[in-house]
Amino acid sequence: MSNTFCPIPWIFQAVRANGDIRVCCQANVTKNKGVIRKQDGTAYNAGVDVLQDARNADFMKIIRSNMLTGKWSEECGRCRSEEENGLNSRRQYEQQNWPQFTLEKAQQQTDLDGSIDVEETPVEYYDLRFGNFCNLKCRMCGPTDSDAWYDDWIKLTGKNTFKDTSGEVEIKLVGNKLCASEFDWPSYEPFWEQLEANAHNIKHVYFAGGEPMLIERHYDFLERCIENGSAKNMIVEYNTNMSTLPSRVLKLWESFKQVRVGASVDGMGSVLEYQRHPAKWNKILKNLHLLDNTPSNIMGWLAFTVTAYNVNHMIDFMKWKLTESNFKKINFTHKRPIITNHVAHHPKHLNIRVLPDDMKVQIVRRFEDFMQWCYEQDFPENTLVKAQEITNSTIKYMQSESYYDTHWNEFISYTKNLDKIRNENLLDIEPMFQEYI
Repeated sequence: MSNTFCPIPWIFQAVRANGDIRVCCQANVTKNKGVIRKQDGTAYNAGVDVLQDARNADFMKIIRSNMLTGKWSEECGRCRSEEENGLNSRRQYEQQNWPQFTLEKAQQQTDLDGSIDVEETPVEYYDLRFGNFCNLKCRMCGPTDSDAWYDDWIKLTGKNTFKDTSGEVEIKLVGNKLCASEFDWPSYEPFWEQLEANAHNIKHVYFAGGEPMLIERHYDFLERCIENGSAKNMIVEYNTNMSTLPSRVLKLWESFKQVRVGASVDGMGSVLEYQRHPAKWNKILKNLHLLDNTPSNIMGWLAFTVTAYNVNHMIDFMKWKLTESNFKKINFTHKRPIITNHVAHHPKHLNIRVLPDDMKVQIVRRFEDFMQWCYEQDFPENTLVKAQEITNSTIKYMQSESYYDTHWNEFISYTKNLDKIRNENLLDIEPMFQEYI
């Protein structure tokens, strides 16, 4: 029996926005960010390497061996932390998604050194990020995942370089646009040839960004899957900021077995617009209602990233979702009938653990009042259970450790400097900070 087993290292392959191949996006919080490296220390990259070669790298063999013997690898630390604090981890989520790939099956298909036969155990699940082209510059994000961040990054840091998993990346002015060539890897045609050759095995593809709805190669991939007949057997899943939902993609989705849309919406009104600048709430709300009226093969949920900025607002947002949103589908066709909440573990200066103790006490009281309100509304049992789960796990995670002494000053300086650059003010959207800043 293993309490650390996850199907990911056997059937999954993930590509970062810069093309580097990693074990899982959850490992992004580790020093190595989960990147699979060769013996010389360089990363396997989808823009130059054979995808299959990365699957039996020493790094992957160690992770598999650890899982089969019940050990936690460093790269799995986020899931371990979330499970210890009552949050639903990626590991648990994927076990539910892939019940057929059991621990026993993994043991049968894995050699003593942790290696696998890549033909016998093909990749059935991809996490693909075709570059960092995006139209938003979210406060918990940065230039590695959004090229919209480039100008603010230069103003904020005074540097035209930033660190990514394969070293320093230089931001260059090409014509009148700031660019970084490291994110052009999707133009590497052999990558597409490898992907297409494995299309008959693919059951699930997860798209994130950048913003996938703006990335042309994402549409190319959908069209190829429809043309080669694999779409009808495939689930496509998204993490999208919902700033755009083109009719083009809605039409393509009709050909797929199922489409899952995780809408990265962390609040409403000015709070959302502050955290995900320069998002417009009215436009996003319009697209959410459009998503809510799509065919039955399409499902959606609100993927709420919990930060120091919006943890207090999350309570108001959940009330709005439950009583005013009028959604028929969003989250109701999902196992989480309110929102799907994820704590922003990094950067640490935006993690909810950075908040002053007095503010944490106020937030705890508000969550307790929220639960009382839920019971007074006479919601269904599954909604009450989920509300209690969100409340308990958020409070437990927030209070289990404090980053105040080490990161609070960084929170203040980062927030004030970015406010100045963007002509915004945190106190306008969250007055609770008034006595602390």
